Amino acid sequence: MTTPQHRPPLAALAAAVFALSLAACGGGGGEAPPDRPGSVVAPAAPVVTITNNVAAETATGPITFTFSFNRDVGTSFTADDVMVTGGTKGTFTRLSGTGATLVVAPTPNATGTVQVSVGAGSVTDATGTGNAAVTAAKAFDTVPPPPPATGNVVLANFDDVRPTVAGFEGAEGSAIEAGPAGGGSGNSFKVLRSGGQAYALGIVETAVPVTATRRTISAQVYSPLAGIPMVMKIEGPGGANSGDVSANEAVVVGWQTLTWTFSGVNPAQTFNKIVLLPRLGTVDAPPGRAYFFDGMTLVENASLLGGTVLANFDDVRPPVAGFEGAEGSAIEAGPAGGGSGNSFKVLRSGGQAYALGIVETAVPVTATRRTISAQVYSPLAGIPMVMKIEGPGGANSGDVSANEAVVVGWQTLTWTFSGVNPAQTFNKIVLLPRLGTVDAPPGRAYYFDGITLLPAATGGGGAAALTFSTGFATGNRTVEGGEFGGFSGSNFDGFNCDGNPANCGAGGEFAPALAAADSYFFYYYQTPSPATAMYMGIFVQAPGVVGGFSPSADTPGVQVGSQTTLRFKLGQNAEWFGSATNNFMIVMDLGKRFTAGGGTCRLQLRRVVTPTAQAASSYAIPLNSFALVQDCAGAATSVAQALAVSPISQISFQGVGGSNELSDGARTSGANRSVPNGDGRYPTTVVLQGGITID
Repeated sequence: MTTPQHRPPLAALAAAVFALSLAACGGGGGEAPPDRPGSVVAPAAPVVTITNNVAAETATGPITFTFSFNRDVGTSFTADDVMVTGGTKGTFTRLSGTGATLVVAPTPNATGTVQVSVGAGSVTDATGTGNAAVTAAKAFDTVPPPPPATGNVVLANFDDVRPTVAGFEGAEGSAIEAGPAGGGSGNSFKVLRSGGQAYALGIVETAVPVTATRRTISAQVYSPLAGIPMVMKIEGPGGANSGDVSANEAVVVGWQTLTWTFSGVNPAQTFNKIVLLPRLGTVDAPPGRAYFFDGMTLVENASLLGGTVLANFDDVRPPVAGFEGAEGSAIEAGPAGGGSGNSFKVLRSGGQAYALGIVETAVPVTATRRTISAQVYSPLAGIPMVMKIEGPGGANSGDVSANEAVVVGWQTLTWTFSGVNPAQTFNKIVLLPRLGTVDAPPGRAYYFDGITLLPAATGGGGAAALTFSTGFATGNRTVEGGEFGGFSGSNFDGFNCDGNPANCGAGGEFAPALAAADSYFFYYYQTPSPATAMYMGIFVQAPGVVGGFSPSADTPGVQVGSQTTLRFKLGQNAEWFGSATNNFMIVMDLGKRFTAGGGTCRLQLRRVVTPTAQAASSYAIPLNSFALVQDCAGAATSVAQALAVSPISQISFQGVGGSNELSDGARTSGANRSVPNGDGRYPTTVVLQGGITID
């Protein structure tokens, strides 16, 4: 057992000292021997013990050192009492009067030893007695391993992968710290722009091992403003520089995943610096605005792995031409920041609203290869960027809009030709930028480069197709046993329709009376005058899922592997389709349950689609075009990661308009609030026919 040690009260110590003073002055008969019983002995020094949280022999990231004292030292111990070599002090936390922690980040990209020391007398106990000196050390190795030849590479997450950062030209307050809730994971890099130059910037010093097929950087980004340029470039020794590259996606307020594609860089060059230029071209006046970056990853461009290059206008240089107002089109060097060498400039100047460029080249579509990718430069944002493919004997895909929203500058766009017959021959690519509008003289130039027919794994279905449902059966169940139904509400009914047929209702024809592929379900919602806010839609749950999501466990669903495309057949009512807000929203709810802030949360993927026809039509939507939405901070940083960790449990097709419209970061959802029917009501109807597959 341990026997408690008792210290005499201070009053008794004072009396003893007084008695000794008298003796020293001659009263009491001579000097006391030093160790004579009853003499005063100075208290022992406080003992400091230092431990750390890294069990391995060598640390590869931040180290948390714990300082434990054998007696209460109050608040006398601070971070200033710790001397550190081989690293940088981070967060200091006082746990109690007998304990504290200090996080130390080892020197980046180096090997060595972190040493922490508490000097003698730095800490005192209640008697004013100082500690004895103590030192502890931990070996570290923060040199990153060589990047893999293929696959994704995490460049920075600012926790365990924590490269050096800095801010310049008005962003000197930039630093690594915890970002806003709702995105990121742990720490983020805050780029604080406050005055200075319109190009105030943050820099991340890290190797960027681009290859011929690995040219895209993905990051989670928090922006306090929507619709601003979010520019990145990569640099290296000897003047290696990608030029300014805008994000492929439009910027929204809050967290979102953005990507930048550096197609024009030379992979033989070395790149060791990422330059971040949020809101390039504008000064954020003091006190400034903070932009946060996290989960920066160099992503393998699947579109470049095994695809068929149809035209790059350098070594693959098919004939081109321009017509109907695009006669000035030609192959030439494009704007900086994208493309590679020459591009095809489609110069629209007067003429017809369908002024076009043509690339004459074989397009060998197959049943599983139906998507064309291209780098595109546009001088305007938000315009239609239309492509079609044609061939002998009237073979024609029809006009197909890009799967992505168009931004100003270079970006990678894709077009999916799901309705073409692969038995037909296609030998012409027709490019129709800004279809429907005339670019008045002197005109505008649109550039196209790296036109590629994507491989099956990315371009529409090399992997086995997954069945979410094959059709609608009776009893509000799909053929596979998943529940389906409708939902609606607006400002007219407290956002919960009362079921009156004048306001909302549903119907359809169901299997087995009808073939599953021909079965359909519709849901409608209508208001007596334009709603200020409304929502409606159809939900379909995965095979066997009935009654929604479990509040305490994961909900089953369809687990995506290498599949890349969501396919379904959907129609709308004429009034909604004819309105200016006819976009519909797809929402995929994922079944894995996470906990955040003491509550339950799940991941959600959103995609707004502009309809191609009023009647039920086939759609093929790339999974990587969805936006990740989450309250589960850090559960996933990308759509691919979200689909890897969680099955899809429910898919809904929605009309959401007015003040509660939704965004996927590029497009905004809609509903019919402007076109009345013959009864003077404003109907919004969704029709879903047949099944839902993922291939």
